[in-house]
Amino acid sequence: MAGGRPEAGPAQSNTQEQKEEHQDLKAARPRKLKIRGPIYHSIRRFRRLSHHQKRKQIRVGLVLLAFMILLTGAVIYKDYHERPGILERSTLKTTEAGTDTLTIEWKGTRNTDSYTVYYKAEGESPLGWRKVTVENQKGSKDSVTLKNLEEGTRYGIIVRADNDERTGFSTKEKFFSTRMNQQIEGKTHFTKLTCSKDFDLGMKAATKLSYESDNEDVIKVDKKGKATIEGGGTAKITVTAKETKEYLGASFETEVEVISTSPVNAGGAGAHIIYSLGEGDCQAVKYISGVGSVDIPQSFAYTGDQYIIAYGMHDAQRIITFDKDGDGKSVSVPSVTLGHPNGFCYDNVNKTCYCVRGWSGRAVTYKPETGEYGVVTFPAGASGIGYDRKEDLIYTCSRTLMAAYSVGDDGITTEHRCGVVKHSGHTYTQDCGGHAGIMLRCLSGSSKHGTNYIDIYDMKNGRYL
Repeated sequence: MAGGRPEAGPAQSNTQEQKEEHQDLKAARPRKLKIRGPIYHSIRRFRRLSHHQKRKQIRVGLVLLAFMILLTGAVIYKDYHERPGILERSTLKTTEAGTDTLTIEWKGTRNTDSYTVYYKAEGESPLGWRKVTVENQKGSKDSVTLKNLEEGTRYGIIVRADNDERTGFSTKEKFFSTRMNQQIEGKTHFTKLTCSKDFDLGMKAATKLSYESDNEDVIKVDKKGKATIEGGGTAKITVTAKETKEYLGASFETEVEVISTSPVNAGGAGAHIIYSLGEGDCQAVKYISGVGSVDIPQSFAYTGDQYIIAYGMHDAQRIITFDKDGDGKSVSVPSVTLGHPNGFCYDNVNKTCYCVRGWSGRAVTYKPETGEYGVVTFPAGASGIGYDRKEDLIYTCSRTLMAAYSVGDDGITTEHRCGVVKHSGHTYTQDCGGHAGIMLRCLSGSSKHGTNYIDIYDMKNGRYL
């Protein structure tokens, strides 16, 4: 180092360069903008005012504020009195719901000239809204009845209050449902005997049922629909289905006829009790009795609308036709001898009755439509005879034989015979009948009033059931 200041070394040069670079970066950095709006400047000007001027400015501001409040209040007041009041959704309710109508009621609101009611079925397109306008009734409640609706359907309802100047606000959608009709299903007529057991009326409906008898000396009915026979006569039972939110109420009447009966002994008059058989049901439909020991009903047949009874014993041989409903009857005295009409049936195809007496192949024929009598002979003797409507076959039975016959233009043809008869030689065959190939053979004990039997035989398959 010569005389004077020593030369700057490498370290000192670097420090200087760093300082210069820092100055350059500082100069290039963007400057912060100070945003000062009108409020800032107003406050600065306000601070520079004298105390007297500040008080004056405050008074002016308060006056302007009061004016703005009054002006806003006037606008709100005007709008309040011009616009209809707000209709509360919670006041919407249904006062009557039918199957195709709904009566909707709501609490009225102020300043309203009319209400617009919009409605549509739930799930229907938004374009499906229908509307109806209702004039304000000027009362505490307003209502509308919507018509031509669908049964058992849920409808969305919107109501809006309007006046001549302004349209009000609509309520949110609220749902109400139309109701459904219901029918009580059951029989309109029962025929029973005084000796019949308690029975169920078997009524069915969508809602709870109640029962009322107009003659409890004949029939009493409990709350479950079980009828108890008290005596002979006729009673009308009124069945009522309860009204609910979903269903309208319904009523139904059924008539119960109870026939007074008493046991019939061997020495007195006979009687026919005709029963109607259904699934799980057996009820008497007619009671036909004889008189004394001579006028005794022996066998009967059914044409579909009439009961035909063959009377026998002694000189009281006749055929009497009874109407299915009512007491109408006609009497026919046979032109040929019936004898003891042990079996009797009606052939629906040939429109002919067949009457057989104990153990005889001879049968008396009777045509109810013409009153004509005749005689035919079956291939084998029979004590009972019946007609199978399903198979169009005539069944006969005796103590030792069961047979099935068809009757045509060529006469009587044997379709099936069975010589293996149960209880053979030990009983009296009283009568037989059948349906759909199944034959029923009725038998009594050797004394005719002992143990009774019913044999069931499958004619198609040739076997007992």
